[in-house]
Amino acid sequence: MTGNGDAEDSHSQSSELTAAQIIDLERSQIGHDVHDLLIPLMFAASANLQAALRSADDPTTAAGELAPLLDRIAKSDDWLQQALALARNLLTQIYPPELDQLSWLAAAKDTANRIGGSDCQVVWDVDPASPVCDSNWNRDQATTAYRVLIEALRNATRHGNAKTVSIRCQPDRLVIADDGTGFDPAEIDPNRFGIRSMKGRARLVGKTVTVESAPGGPTTVTMTL
Repeated sequence: MTGNGDAEDSHSQSSELTAAQIIDLERSQIGHDVHDLLIPLMFAASANLQAALRSADDPTTAAGELAPLLDRIAKSDDWLQQALALARNLLTQIYPPELDQLSWLAAAKDTANRIGGSDCQVVWDVDPASPVCDSNWNRDQATTAYRVLIEALRNATRHGNAKTVSIRCQPDRLVIADDGTGFDPAEIDPNRFGIRSMKGRARLVGKTVTVESAPGGPTTVTMTL
C-alpha cells in the first residue's frame, strides 16, 4: 500500500465521538442520501409518468406517437427500480437485518455484492482464524465491522468509482482496499461524516479504523479486530 497517510479527521484527533454524535452523523448521511439520491429519482420518474399520461390522454396524439410514450414509461420504471435498490441499501445501513438471519460472512458478502452491483467486482480473502468466521463473535464488534465495511464499499463505488474492491478478513484486522480514484488525506473535508463515523464506531467497541489513500488511489480502510 502506497498512500499519503491516514485520513484522520482533525475533530476526532482532539475529542472522542460519543454514541449520540455517531448516531447524528449517520442520520445526517442518510438524510443527505435521501435528499440528493432517492428523492430526485422518484421525482424524475413521477414527472416522466405524468407527462406520458398527459400525452396518452391528448386526443391529438397520433397512434404513431405511442412509441415515445412507451419509452418514457420504461425510463420511469428504470428510475423507480434504482430508487427501490437505493432505499433497500439505506434500510440496510439503518439496521443490518441480515446479521439476525445469516452468519457475519454470509451477510457481508450479500451486502457487498448488492453495493458493488455489476460495475464493481468484490474479491474476498478470508482467513479461517478471523473472527468473522466465529458464530459467537461479539455482537457489537460484528455490527461495527459490518457498518465499516458498508461505508468503505459505498465510498469506493460512489466517490472513488472503483472497479475492484479487495476484502481481506485476517485474524487481527479487516482490510478493504479499492482501485478507485483515491484522495489527498491533507485535503479531506473535516465534516466528512463517513470517515468520522467509522472511526467513532470502532472506538466505542475498543477497536480502531485507519484510512489510507492518495490522489489516483488506491484507498485502504483497515479495522482492527
